[in-house]
Amino acid sequence: MILDHRPTSVDETRRKQAHRTILLDYPSLGSFQALTKGFRNRHHLVVASIAVKLLLRAQLVLSTAVFHAEILVDGTILLRARMGILHAMVGVFLILSGVLLPMLYHAPSSRGIAPRDPTSPAGTAALLASSQQFLARLTGTGNADMDTVAARLAGSWYTTELRQPGRKPEKMFQLRQLSGGNGTFNTESPEGSNETMGIYRPWTQRARTQVTSVSVSIGLLAAICVIFSLRGSREGLEFSDNVFILWTCLPTFIFVGLAIFWTRIDIDRRRLAPFLKLTVAKCRFQESLGLTYMNEFGLRSAGKAIKNQDWTVFLAKSTAMLGWLMPIFTAGLFAITQIPQTANLQLQPQTEFKSTTKSLSTAIDTAVVNQVLLQETPKYPKWTWEDIALPQIALTNHPKQWPLPNTQLVSNMPALRAALTCETLTLSGSQGSKWECVPVAGTKKQPICKGDQAYTALVASSCAQLTSKFSLNYLWGSCDNEGTISVLLCNQTIYEIDVHTTFHTEDFRIDTNAIPITNSTSVRPSGVDVDITSVYGALDDVGADDNKLEGLDSFFRTLVLSRVEMSLERLVLPERQNAVTQAIRLQHGILGAQALNSDMIRRPISSKRARADSSIPASIDYYISRLTQSSVQTYVLAGLLAVTFMFGLLSLRTAPRGAPLPKSPGSIAAQASLLADSTLWWRLPDGAEWMSDEDLARCLRRKTFQLGWNKSGTGGRSYGIGVVQDEGKVARPPIVSKVSEGGSSGGLVAGRYISMAPGVYSYGDIPQYEKT
Repeated sequence: MILDHRPTSVDETRRKQAHRTILLDYPSLGSFQALTKGFRNRHHLVVASIAVKLLLRAQLVLSTAVFHAEILVDGTILLRARMGILHAMVGVFLILSGVLLPMLYHAPSSRGIAPRDPTSPAGTAALLASSQQFLARLTGTGNADMDTVAARLAGSWYTTELRQPGRKPEKMFQLRQLSGGNGTFNTESPEGSNETMGIYRPWTQRARTQVTSVSVSIGLLAAICVIFSLRGSREGLEFSDNVFILWTCLPTFIFVGLAIFWTRIDIDRRRLAPFLKLTVAKCRFQESLGLTYMNEFGLRSAGKAIKNQDWTVFLAKSTAMLGWLMPIFTAGLFAITQIPQTANLQLQPQTEFKSTTKSLSTAIDTAVVNQVLLQETPKYPKWTWEDIALPQIALTNHPKQWPLPNTQLVSNMPALRAALTCETLTLSGSQGSKWECVPVAGTKKQPICKGDQAYTALVASSCAQLTSKFSLNYLWGSCDNEGTISVLLCNQTIYEIDVHTTFHTEDFRIDTNAIPITNSTSVRPSGVDVDITSVYGALDDVGADDNKLEGLDSFFRTLVLSRVEMSLERLVLPERQNAVTQAIRLQHGILGAQALNSDMIRRPISSKRARADSSIPASIDYYISRLTQSSVQTYVLAGLLAVTFMFGLLSLRTAPRGAPLPKSPGSIAAQASLLADSTLWWRLPDGAEWMSDEDLARCLRRKTFQLGWNKSGTGGRSYGIGVVQDEGKVARPPIVSKVSEGGSSGGLVAGRYISMAPGVYSYGDIPQYEKT
């Protein structure tokens, strides 16, 4: 608390009232209590620091929900962000900036707050060494509670001053009463009376609190292990996008709350440790008055506790540090994972293929030819793929628990294929160029080489020189006498074959990423009989205006211009005969599939019984999003909870067994009341408030202290921190003066002290230690 000058206004005077300054005990309050009291007392730095702490904790919770992992089936992990949470975090950072600005304005001046750090009991004692008036008012209150101490200081205003004219050292730090508090006060304490002892036992020091801590640790450990073993690690948990954020934030809320709980215990254990040690045993200066665990880095406090064998402090600090590690691992504790599922279904054909004797010349048009043959990337009409035609199907009695969109249906479908059964024949140009054949779309014989054409390529229904057992004759080659002409003699056939097909479930279109695969061992005859060659008429307009393709009929013009990459030069090469044969078979099959897909052949199944009898088994491999529990984070959290559980059990054994403190030592007045009747003052030299920690420790290193009922400087017994053993040189017995009627003076007069701090005072120049 900054009390560094005499107030100059009513508002400033009000701020220096005892209950707003020396009676304040922020360390013993919770965050919200301290925040409320800071607002009421207009302590801006306290309010800002607590607000920053609360906002950072809120930011920690938000940070666990801003990103979440989505694990795909192939193991790919996608990190997705929630923009709403991200905007909330930005807003919190802006609020933090606004809160930090007042901290800069209200920060202490460069002169500092006090000559030394008051964190340790010795630091507070050194700062109060010259405040005789203040200490005299608290004489006899060591065993009293804070209500009694507050009553002694009621109506008082205090400030700090630096003055000591004509003395060495020249400056003296003093807590001085400005006004108020004119009631009388007693300088004697009850003679060993335990009936008037105050009892201060915060909830963090009670056994039930430690039992609660142990129970929470084992409960959370069991909870995350049970969830992980039952559903979290395998098929996962059902969730919706609206509640997923709860699965990410709720564990963080729980573990942050647990960390705050352990931090409160840790703070009280550390701030009370030096005083509780003094109630149990007699302690040296370094183990008691000179000891503090506050305002330190966590690992430093833990190491110091091990060094001083303060196992209660070590366990509390370690538990708190582990507690703040846990929210970090809860961020990825739950993730969205795509779990593979399989649904076995039944498909019912809705159409069947029927034979027809009609011509199929109108079955397809130029647009279909362009889609399936001429485009670089073909686009097949529904229920067809390459040279196969599939029956139209529909799902029957499908379950409702799996989603239709973005799923694939797999089935072995019975399909029809238009094929050619062929033999090959090779002729010399001089021999074949004089042949006459009947085109497949005509009735009269025509020479295959007309005039001066260089190449020939046509589909003939018959040729005089060829056997009549084949209904289709594909001829191509060079009309030159030195060239060759190839002949493919074929009969068309339609057979049934099983095709492993993958459909998009929502519209039953064939999945282009998983093309149909035919089972060559399942070929069987089909009862469908149609003339596929009649569909060749749809090719008449393809390449009709291209002079380079003179001598080629519509079928071969389409073959040259199609995506099968059969150029005119390759077409007439004898060594390319097998490639041309395969291209002819493929093009015929593609045209045949489109012909079979026409309404002239595909007919609806009218009988429901026929559809039921011809059901086709199918399966859907789909994926559902489930909330799964990460094994790594689970094992880490389980390990941390197990360690904190063990620490909790050990804390039950190492808890302080001494008498409780009469009051919380967190305020200036509380510590002053414990020190008011102490003989420590006779062992502190003038200017102790200006001594470094090392010099002060050297001065008091051979003293042994205890908190309890001790012999006071007046000869009676008083409760407080007293020197019970001094291995150094002892000062002369002090003389106690009478307290003035107004209570503005008192205490102690001339005594001599031989300093044990080299370089501060010499034996030849020992100033009087007096308090007037």
